[in-house]
Amino acid sequence: MKLCEKPESDPLWQGLVIAHESRSRWIAVRMLFNHRLICVPDSRDPFRAETHGWCYRSMAALTVSATLFEPDTQDEPLGWHKRAGGDIRRAPRRDQDPEHNRPRCVHGSYLGADFCEHAGVCPEILAHARKDVR
Repeated sequence: MKLCEKPESDPLWQGLVIAHESRSRWIAVRMLFNHRLICVPDSRDPFRAETHGWCYRSMAALTVSATLFEPDTQDEPLGWHKRAGGDIRRAPRRDQDPEHNRPRCVHGSYLGADFCEHAGVCPEILAHARKDVR
């Protein structure tokens, strides 16, 4: 994703608009304990728009992830540790990058991977591990 050279403030989300891609605004917001990348579709009614968000441990991690992210072909960026909201974003042309769009746990790790930082309590990782044992 190409980041804006001069990010603008978004008064509604109280963050910085760091990119305009895939008919959406990509906003970096400082939260209490982390930083969140929020995808807000451009629409006439911002309160009815479906939003997606991902939490990062630092603004540097968010920025690097946003730079590498291709929102037209990739469902979600890399490197986040928490998905904000229940819905998983679906890229318009997700079939062009099936390797990136594999299922993930709620902490951002691909299912079948052994590196979820919460592997001992992560419901998706534990369920996937039980399925592999059978």
